[in-house]
Amino acid sequence: MRPRVIVIAVLALVGSTLSVVSASAAGQRQIEEVAPPPEPTLADLPLLEPSYRPTNAVSWTARLVAPVTSRSLPGGGLLKRGLKPWVPGTGNPVELMVLERRADAEGDPWLKVLLPYRPNGSTGWIPESATIVRRNPILVVISLRRHTLTIYREGRKVHRVGVALGAASTPTPKGRFAVYQEVREPSFSPLGPWALHLTAHSNVLFEYAGGPGRVAIHGARGALWAEAGTNPSHGCIRVPDPGIGRVAALVTPGTPVIIGR
Repeated sequence: MRPRVIVIAVLALVGSTLSVVSASAAGQRQIEEVAPPPEPTLADLPLLEPSYRPTNAVSWTARLVAPVTSRSLPGGGLLKRGLKPWVPGTGNPVELMVLERRADAEGDPWLKVLLPYRPNGSTGWIPESATIVRRNPILVVISLRRHTLTIYREGRKVHRVGVALGAASTPTPKGRFAVYQEVREPSFSPLGPWALHLTAHSNVLFEYAGGPGRVAIHGARGALWAEAGTNPSHGCIRVPDPGIGRVAALVTPGTPVIIGR
């Protein structure tokens, strides 16, 4: 009788093992069945009204009132760059050009903004709740061929001035940019009374005078004096005095700046 007892015990143990394996496989199938849905794409997230998309007559800016980290999608996607409400070094407020407005998966509004970092044209999404949005009627257009800087308000030309531009070896970059900050220069500065730093960076110089090679619209006097129609700069747009004062009076941070032919 002892061998039969052993056989029965072995069969019982095998059956128990098979039940555990079956239960484990069923559990795995159950886990696979409740896997979370894929993250929404931009096309899945609704465009809000007003959309804040810029036109030739009007654009919108977002002034930061709290630190944020930009993302590749509204409310999700990849983390990009952190932004504080003030510009490092000067303490000026950060006001960014808005390109679009959409809701995240929870229905909260997010803004696509033009970032002041390399590469030129970088964008990211930030929560609208961390900003104050305002309407901006000003547009700046810089013609590389004509060496002119033209300012439009509500689509109408209000000011034009001749400028000096980047040399052949350090050209002024083309593209859609925005004013990053306005810096009041000291009386002895060769940049003139104002330097309007842009979100644009040189495509040739990655460091200049201790900075990241950022392009600016600034005055021209002393060692940096240049006549309109010339190309002596490292990529910046030089406005012969006293023209920079009028430009600075019309533009504000976040103002779109289009540089082209």
